[in-house]
Amino acid sequence: MIQRRNLLTAAALLAAPAVVRAQGNYPNRPITMQVPFAAGGPTDVMARILAQELSAVLGQPVPVENIGGAGGILGTQRTARAAPDGYTIGLGHMGTHAANPSFYKQLPYDPVESFTPLGLFAINPMVLATSPGAGKSLAELREWVRRNEGQLTLATAGTGSVSYLGALLFDRAINAKATLVPYRGAGPALQDTMNGVTRAIVDQAVTVIPQAKGGSLNALTVTVGERLPQLPDVPTSAEAGLPSFDIAVWNAAFVPRGTREAIAQTLTQAINTVLERPTVKSRFGDMAIQIPPPERRGPEPLRALMSREIPRWKQLTSEAGVTPE
Repeated sequence: MIQRRNLLTAAALLAAPAVVRAQGNYPNRPITMQVPFAAGGPTDVMARILAQELSAVLGQPVPVENIGGAGGILGTQRTARAAPDGYTIGLGHMGTHAANPSFYKQLPYDPVESFTPLGLFAINPMVLATSPGAGKSLAELREWVRRNEGQLTLATAGTGSVSYLGALLFDRAINAKATLVPYRGAGPALQDTMNGVTRAIVDQAVTVIPQAKGGSLNALTVTVGERLPQLPDVPTSAEAGLPSFDIAVWNAAFVPRGTREAIAQTLTQAINTVLERPTVKSRFGDMAIQIPPPERRGPEPLRALMSREIPRWKQLTSEAGVTPE
């Protein structure tokens, strides 16, 4: 009887989520996932996919809270100031946790010191696209720039946005002396590029692909090392002869600094478990969002990535003459 009871106990433990077993009664109430952007954008869509799956793994609801405004600053600040008890997860990306120090003298949070990193969970490739009739290849666009020096206009989702960084990087790569046109979000920036008001845009693949497939934009290059299944005929920047035009929007999860290490490890393990689920891989893949391999996830790879990215964007913006506000 004792042996049978031990076997049943072992079976029950195996059936329970390992991350829950590891930390006793944590979690014992809902965990809020804070998104520092408005609902409907790429970060929000990913958050809702992750939250649903994390809820199943952790055995508690994971509601998503959108706190948009100021290029992600307001929501990121909210996460930094939350109680470090493991019941607030903040999502951030290349902009909030690497580029913002290049645009603001006094952020209300420190991208490194205010948080405990949980790990990288997604890579969003970017795409250079032009308005219809503005050239169907990078070579054609570069020839147009050569003949019309200083007349290239690049739409962005606003100063400091990831599309703004992409535009700066592209401008530097081809020395176009372009005019960057800021909009209030990616939607109007894409719309004016489709209408020919601006000539080109660099934005996340998930937002460009539908317009490129529909013919309202010409996709010229993909800014990562391999072509996208959704745009198999569009070369990478390196293939198109512009290897220095490499940028991808990385997305990561954080908790407030001071969160107990055991709880942070529990959440990191839960996220890694979720990222291996076929449903998550499929849904991310449908949006051309890449899940980083296991060796690129976790706190240490994320810390290393941020240590490279923060000075990278400071150098780029400084060379472009951007003055922090």
